[in-house]
Amino acid sequence: AKAQPGVGVYASQVASKTMLITLAIFCAIVANIPGILGVKYVDLGHSVSEVSMVWPGTSPFTSETVKIGSMGFWYESYRFCMAEHTGTHLDAPSHFAEGKWSVDQIPITHLMGPGVVVDIQSKVENNPIAELTSDDLMAWMDEHGPLPDGVILFVRTGWGNRYGNKTAYFGTDTNDTSKLIFPGINPGAAQLLIGYEAATGRRVFGVGVDTPSLDYGPSTLFTSHVELFTANIYGLENVANLEKLPITGFHVTVMPMKIRGGSGAPVRILATLPDHSATSQAIAHASLLYFMAASFSLLCGYL
Repeated sequence: AKAQPGVGVYASQVASKTMLITLAIFCAIVANIPGILGVKYVDLGHSVSEVSMVWPGTSPFTSETVKIGSMGFWYESYRFCMAEHTGTHLDAPSHFAEGKWSVDQIPITHLMGPGVVVDIQSKVENNPIAELTSDDLMAWMDEHGPLPDGVILFVRTGWGNRYGNKTAYFGTDTNDTSKLIFPGINPGAAQLLIGYEAATGRRVFGVGVDTPSLDYGPSTLFTSHVELFTANIYGLENVANLEKLPITGFHVTVMPMKIRGGSGAPVRILATLPDHSATSQAIAHASLLYFMAASFSLLCGYL
């Protein structure tokens, strides 16, 4: 039987197209190697212990030994007691808004998302009770663009470097809350954040601060808490290591203890950042160039 004319040519063209598609897919993957291999993590929480910061008048963290020692194998166990709002913790919306989400009701999709940092350290240096304002947020967006959908926004005040020293952190070594001194979030800024979805279609999932409270020290009505929580936007307080974060370009994972009906919970917060090291970049570019050269040689054989 005679072979049909053009079958060999057609097969060669199909093979060439397949190779080109494969090349395009592989190049797209390799082009993202720096973002895959070059990743680093920042822990945004303080360790929990007897010296953890708690709201004035709140019982501190305590721990006692249940059993520790060798019994043919090593065994170690402890019992602890702590308030929901101890150290680095999550404020659930139900903390200041009746009927809103408790800790266990916050959708898991709201506990992860893109992160941004709004830095007001320069204001705080001149005024220890300075607040993040709506003007600060507008200026930030003018410089860095709109807030991404599902954002977890951190306010960097620089106050976190006082953590562990009650007098420096709270402004007083007493339990008199009328003497509290620390920066926070102005209710006007909170209102801008809760109205952001209606204005842009982009949601704000959570707001974090490196201070004892979302509201500044002198607050007695906790209006920013009320505003944010009424919109089911949760809070993160006593956040650590904000100085290690870029302004944008990182991902946040929030992992609170899942307390049923809890108004708050201790939380582990992780930030994931791309690590654009020279080594990672070099490996990615070398891999891409090598594969392109090898594929080009193969394609020449097919064509």
